Amino acid sequence: MSIDLTELNKIPGVTDSFIYSKGGQLLVPQLQYKDERIEHFGKEVALCSAILEKMRQEVDYIELVYEDRHLIIQIAANFFILVLCEDTADTTLIKLTLNVISDDAKSDKDIQKSLRKSAAKVDLLAKAQEESELQDFFKKLKITA
Repeated sequence: MSIDLTELNKIPGVTDSFIYSKGGQLLVPQLQYKDERIEHFGKEVALCSAILEKMRQEVDYIELVYEDRHLIIQIAANFFILVLCEDTADTTLIKLTLNVISDDAKSDKDIQKSLRKSAAKVDLLAKAQEESELQDFFKKLKITA
């Protein structure tokens, strides 16, 4: 992939960053190992994004507090960029950098090729509704796949 997250990761307080498909598959960086936590982040954010889309809520950014870190997520049409950072990180600079990276990713041939390959989407909402701990949550939100 020709998208480089180095500049984003150089921002003081940024721990790491990733680009995922809307289905939660990690696109960038291509890791040499399997990391359950990174995969989990992708799947959880993909599910949140699917729920927001189902509720017809347009969201460009999501900011979450996770343990002692912040997660900042920029959501695009068919991918999202996730940034793990400390509380002290400059979120304005992070968001500006995310805008540049997002624009680059939209025109990056390798990213778009990977997105087309992963386009055989799993219905995340249908899959999540099969999980017993999420069934009550979906009933309260009145969401069906």
